[in-house]
Amino acid sequence: MKRKKTGAVVTAGIVVLALGAYTVVDAYDLVPGMPGFLTTDPAIEVQAVPTPDATGKEVPAPASAVDDSAPTPTKIPEEVDAILKDAKVKGFGIEVRDGLSDDVLYAKDETKARTPASVTKVLTAAAALETIGGQARLKTTTSFDASTDTVTLTGGGDPLLSAGESDPGSVNGHGGLKTLAEQTAESLKSKNVAEVALNLDTSRYSGEDFSPGWERADIAKGVITPIQPLMVDSGYVGSKDRAWRGRSDKPAKDAFSTFEKELKKAGITVTDSSDAGDQAADENAEPLAEVESATLSEIVEFALVHSDNVVAEVLGNEVAIAQGEPGSIEAGPEAVLAALGDSLDLGTIHLEDTSGLSYENRISPHDLTTILQASVVADDSLAGLISYFPVGGLTGTLTERLTEDENAAGTVHAKTGTLSTVTSLAGGVLDAEGRYLVFSLQIDDVDKDRILEARKTVDDVVTVLANCGCR
Repeated sequence: MKRKKTGAVVTAGIVVLALGAYTVVDAYDLVPGMPGFLTTDPAIEVQAVPTPDATGKEVPAPASAVDDSAPTPTKIPEEVDAILKDAKVKGFGIEVRDGLSDDVLYAKDETKARTPASVTKVLTAAAALETIGGQARLKTTTSFDASTDTVTLTGGGDPLLSAGESDPGSVNGHGGLKTLAEQTAESLKSKNVAEVALNLDTSRYSGEDFSPGWERADIAKGVITPIQPLMVDSGYVGSKDRAWRGRSDKPAKDAFSTFEKELKKAGITVTDSSDAGDQAADENAEPLAEVESATLSEIVEFALVHSDNVVAEVLGNEVAIAQGEPGSIEAGPEAVLAALGDSLDLGTIHLEDTSGLSYENRISPHDLTTILQASVVADDSLAGLISYFPVGGLTGTLTERLTEDENAAGTVHAKTGTLSTVTSLAGGVLDAEGRYLVFSLQIDDVDKDRILEARKTVDDVVTVLANCGCR
């Protein structure tokens, strides 16, 4: 990873609020307590509420990221140990570092690899930003083979297509299938073509599209969907007005069907259609139209804030492609680690997937803070990583956490991770005296009925960091 020694810009917790609403999703923590999910027991009652959609403003970096003049919080160990001593759940792995100097300010079992849950997405996001680049876009295209009068719809990996018109102001729905169909129809009419056969090309991704470590029942619960290079709204089905929606078990075919309907509405007769997805477009076929996704950095932010497992798995496939490997859920985990291999001790990390659904994933707090600190001093696409995390008390999976302390709310940017026996949190915070700290807290193998107590300890530790003038 490229690193810049001085002058890094850190996004502090200054936000502009605009009310919106979305479902908080964090791996199986798809809101704790939903019936049938592998989550906490007893159930936790969570209601869908309007959620502020926070957009970070770029502000002058805190002193510690410019001239290292802010006081070093040397008493962090004393403050954190006091919380851990009183905690009802024991066994945390923790590391806290200075964001600029990389000095370790607190460490406890920091090199022990644990099940990270959705904190896995931190590695996936970092690898995507490094290998693909934050300004890259994914293209969904159509082409025409005049020898067979066949139009091919080719999936380009955008998991956030809309069924309707493209919306340049949105991340989810930046590219729309209705717009693509209308542009395709216009191009065909310019060639005096009114009747075509229609073909689906999903060859961008290969191998199995559903991990053996995932549960098929979780498709209907909205946790995951088969990972295919063409889908609408990350595979969700049903009205967006519903608090909870399932996902499709055939997202590419559903998207193809939507495109076919829109192409017909645009005045093109479809004489035959094949949604098998195994027949790639002819290399001599003429391009007709395309729609682009939001930028890669915007897709990364969407995946992190919403903790969207499907988008994270797509990003893993795209990281593999960027490194010359097949785009597949088998290649994605290895590709993510290969992309980060110059910075991490790969001997301590194991990934089964790139979303964090698997209990077999293993990452240590030390490895996570290594990535986070690298992002603080980076001068490339990785520099935005922490700013893409949920914001304490405001957005995503932190909307209802860290709300009671004025220093923690709005200043903590962190990625959550929750499975039924796991809670973890990794991110950054500007302390009360202007030093930027990065942290990772993890615990696994927790009794299910103690998981909320473990989560409270995590939040208490992070709150201490936010309030530190710990000299």
